[in-house]
Amino acid sequence: MVSFLYSMDVAVFRWINESWSSPFLDAFFSYITNVRHLGILALIVAAVAFLLWKGGEKGRWLVLSLFLAVFISDQTSSHILKGIVERVRPCNALDGVLTPAGKSGAYSFPSSHAANMGSSMFLLSMAFRPLTWLFSLIALLVGLSRIYLGLHYPSDVLGGYALGLLVGFSVWWGMEKVKYAFQTVKAENKPLVTTKTPRTRRKPKRKGRKK
Repeated sequence: MVSFLYSMDVAVFRWINESWSSPFLDAFFSYITNVRHLGILALIVAAVAFLLWKGGEKGRWLVLSLFLAVFISDQTSSHILKGIVERVRPCNALDGVLTPAGKSGAYSFPSSHAANMGSSMFLLSMAFRPLTWLFSLIALLVGLSRIYLGLHYPSDVLGGYALGLLVGFSVWWGMEKVKYAFQTVKAENKPLVTTKTPRTRRKPKRKGRKK
């Protein structure tokens, strides 16, 4: 069973890495997979600045959640799980792998890119529900880029997504509890504002005429 799953993993990897090969996809996937590119960095900075400036309290909570989720998913995938699993990347384990963006000597499972996309895109989807399709597409393209570039097996990407979704949901759930507690304390400490209604003078009773 394990050997069958591995053969399927390799077959899908070969199909994406070799059959899809084209100069356009080489450039496209190499660009979107690298967060250090100036354009991607500028887009991230602009989005964070917009949320902090125009997003109000919701935007500030979202930015905090995003930083926390990406930190947890990245550290867990890169520094814990990869060292435990110790899976060699396909570009170093298989022959004839195409590597348009170069090779990497780090371990393969799970994909940190997929984990970070899973956690961050989940939180963005929870905050902006109508744009869930867009955030899902971004996560899908980044995950595909890791396979296309010969750096991860499909199972590495799926494992990264699973980790990212778990982290994203945990951070979202935890932040909802923190926000509720924060708002409760804030409401309890808020001074009560009482409005005094003006007193109305009672009209003197008219004495009845004596007959």
